Amino acid sequence: WREIAQQVAHEIKNPLTPMKLTLQQFERSVQVGNAGPEKTQKAITSLLTQVNTLNDIASSFSSFARMPEPVIKPLELISLLKRIVDLHSHSGDLRFESELNEANVIGDEQLLGRTFSNIILNAFQAARPGEASVVWVRAEVKNQTVLLSFQDNGKGIDPEVAEQIFVPHFTTKKSGSGLGLAIAKQAIEQMRGKLWFETASGRGTTFFIELPI
Repeated sequence: WREIAQQVAHEIKNPLTPMKLTLQQFERSVQVGNAGPEKTQKAITSLLTQVNTLNDIASSFSSFARMPEPVIKPLELISLLKRIVDLHSHSGDLRFESELNEANVIGDEQLLGRTFSNIILNAFQAARPGEASVVWVRAEVKNQTVLLSFQDNGKGIDPEVAEQIFVPHFTTKKSGSGLGLAIAKQAIEQMRGKLWFETASGRGTTFFIELPI
């Protein structure tokens, strides 16, 4: 609990610092009579951005603390995966391959959609400096299960970091709550599925999701 409290404090302080600086600068502008419409709008925009960040942090921690039981029902997985891929197609070079036209599984559509989005965004953020990021999303059948893979050509995950990837509140990013993959793993396992990854330093990472048909 001490570690979690430290993480919460750290996440909250990140947006609070620029908020404080913005307000101090705006206060000085008001005092010298130099707070024109342009400066006022710039300060408001900056503050709203940081408020949204705080809101996202609060929502993430709240979601994990009261993680609801998945709403388990039949769904068609390939069309859901295509929708999420289309949603993130503007993020970069995202390539989709499937040997299936459809795959009927039992699961929570909302949780699965969030999980796919989270993994795709993480894949793009793992890009190596100066190299174009490519993410491959694939779907195939394996022993009465649907196997989904999300492969990137990024920098890979260091061995000492890999052990903590699914630990709640662990993150290698400068922002974020470190809850996305922890929530995803919990959700997939509640659907009787599996979530794991393979990585090689400098050669990218592939996340796998396996769900029973």
